[in-house]
Amino acid sequence: MKTFIRGVLTTVLVFTFVLIPTVIYSEKAINNDLIGGYLKSELTNQMTEAITEDIENLSEEEYHQIKSEIKNDKEINALVEKYSSRIIEDLSKEKVEDISLEEDIKSLLHSNKDTLERVIGREISNEQLDQMIDTVLQDNENTYQQIIQQARQEMPKEAQNMIDSYNTITSKEFIVIAVIISVIAIVIIALLKKPYYKWIVNVGIAGIIAALFVSLIGGSIALLVGLVIKSVDETISISAKPMLITAVIMLASSLLLIIVNNILDKKRENKNAIS
Repeated sequence: MKTFIRGVLTTVLVFTFVLIPTVIYSEKAINNDLIGGYLKSELTNQMTEAITEDIENLSEEEYHQIKSEIKNDKEINALVEKYSSRIIEDLSKEKVEDISLEEDIKSLLHSNKDTLERVIGREISNEQLDQMIDTVLQDNENTYQQIIQQARQEMPKEAQNMIDSYNTITSKEFIVIAVIISVIAIVIIALLKKPYYKWIVNVGIAGIIAALFVSLIGGSIALLVGLVIKSVDETISISAKPMLITAVIMLASSLLLIIVNNILDKKRENKNAIS
């Protein structure tokens, strides 16, 4: 019976060891890379069009330089990060707090005023910048709140359920619960195995199996999300490297635990032989 319980708990460890890094990586891939990539692409395109609309004799090289400056700006990256995670969360809410992008966009354009003037070779007044902002926003009459509520209403029920589930498993509370379950499983295994250090074998085996799953899942997520991102912007890429590094660390740690167990076994055998 004890052997069966240890087997079940080891399986639980495999599940939690795979789940925790996968959830953390998936949240980054979907929030930052997929949604963030789409937002950055849309904002960059709209702002570049607004800025260059009234500039005469603008060369293609200057146009792409302006677009590149906007795309790589630290503030636009901060703006994208601010809203990308919020969008997914708000899609699960019945009531959404409204926000205004106007001030953020205005701050972004004004902070890049010197760069824009350098690229186009002439000064831009604050009034012209404000006119550019109006151009960016004029086609977006719906508020953020209306956009989110409309998107949720138009989504199929299956998509809503997927988003709700995604928000649940990527919450901090869910991660904490998974960690607590792992600790409890390890403690119970330790109580069921003798001598006192034998629990590390179960943890090591669970870690080795989990490492293989983590590497496979990481590669699959990167491939699938990468294909979607490429359809939005071919310059955006997603890497499975964080998951692969995590898998390597897990594998190395697990093998180390197995080695430690073997060393302790030998010490115990030698001690018993002397006795």
